[in-house]
Amino acid sequence: MESMNQSDPLNSNASNPANSSMQSTPQTKTYLKIGEAAKIIGVPASTLRFWEKQFPQIKPMKNKKGDRFYNAKDMEVLKEIYYLSHSKGVRLSQVSKKVKRNDTGITPQAELISQLRNFKEKLLKLKEQLE
Repeated sequence: MESMNQSDPLNSNASNPANSSMQSTPQTKTYLKIGEAAKIIGVPASTLRFWEKQFPQIKPMKNKKGDRFYNAKDMEVLKEIYYLSHSKGVRLSQVSKKVKRNDTGITPQAELISQLRNFKEKLLKLKEQLE
């Protein structure tokens, strides 16, 4: 587990573009408390604590009191776990395998956006060559 020091802006309201996929009002927060994260995902806080033990990709920061704070990457992993286990009915053992395969440090959405931008650049270059 990562631990944080006093200078870490956990309660900062600084805007973070990585949080743009987060739903609800805490969009401007860099980190979400466990209760806020649980509400967004739609599960009890105890479920998030359980998932944290089952999925090493979830690495919330903790303060000296042990309070958990989830960043955008954690939230993407939690959303994926929820989607697979609750919406698709996949067992957690299978979810674990699927989530491990996607643990590149880049969310699938961010990766797709990057690929689309590269494709757009190539198309624009081809268009210029044709003109």
